[in-house]
Amino acid sequence: MEEWHALRDQPRYDSQVGGSIGSGSSGSKRSHDSDACSSNSVGSSTHPTGRETTKKQGKKKSKDAALEEVEREWVEFKQFKEQELEQLKELTLVQEEKNKLMKEKTEAKKMKMYLKLSSEEHLDDWKKELLEKLERELFEN
Repeated sequence: MEEWHALRDQPRYDSQVGGSIGSGSSGSKRSHDSDACSSNSVGSSTHPTGRETTKKQGKKKSKDAALEEVEREWVEFKQFKEQELEQLKELTLVQEEKNKLMKEKTEAKKMKMYLKLSSEEHLDDWKKELLEKLERELFEN
C-alpha cells in the first residue's frame, strides 16, 4: 500500500510517452482526475494543437485567393477598357477622315458650280445670287 501512495501522484509512464496504451483505465479515480487536469492544462481537450492556426491560415489563403481573383479580373477589365478606348480613337480618326473627305468633295462641287456659273455670260437673279454666295463660301474662309 505504501508503494501505491508513493506512485499515485507521479505521472504514469504511458502519459509521459504521449498516449495511453490499452484501455487507459487504472481503476483509480484519482489517476483519471489527474489525467483530466493535466490534459486541460495543456489545452488539448478543446482542440488539437494548431487547429486555430490552421483555420486562420486557411481563411488567409482563401482571402488571398479571392483577392488574386479580383485583381486578375480588374486587370482584365482595364485591358478591355484600354482596347475599347483604342477602338473609339480609331473610329474617331476614321470618322474625321470621312468628314474631311466629304468636306473636300463638297468644296470641289462648289468650285465646279462656281466655275460653271462664272463662265456664263447672262445670269438671271437667282444664278447671280448663287454665284455671290459660292464666292463668299469659297474665297472668304
